[in-house]
Amino acid sequence: MDRRIIADTSGIIAFLDRDDHHHSSVVDVIKTHQIYIPVTVLPEVDYLATKYLGERVARSFLEDLADGYFDYLSIAVDDINKATKIMERYKDLPLGFVDASLIILAEHYQIRKILTLDRRHFNLIQSDYINYLELFP
Repeated sequence: MDRRIIADTSGIIAFLDRDDHHHSSVVDVIKTHQIYIPVTVLPEVDYLATKYLGERVARSFLEDLADGYFDYLSIAVDDINKATKIMERYKDLPLGFVDASLIILAEHYQIRKILTLDRRHFNLIQSDYINYLELFP
């Protein structure tokens, strides 16, 4: 069974916020999966965690990432072009760059699982290279 999962901003914030309604289910997912953190979510996570949970929580998450508690995914310039094409295809949603980048990374690494609370976008997006996306929690 493939235990790799790409984390979206909402999944990470639910993990960091002990008062979040989904916190315990996200923690369960993190305990049982290999978590990949895309570079593209980091500005959103830093902003939201700092604003709502405090600078210490935001910094602690980044330190954990740097210390190897999670796997880090970068994107190439070509991936930005691919993401903008997905954004154009789903412009009626509208689909933002972060969500589009997760799709590109999922395709590139053949990871079918996304840790997200954003069912609205990820239930509608179809990949050209992955038959389905499994959303957690």
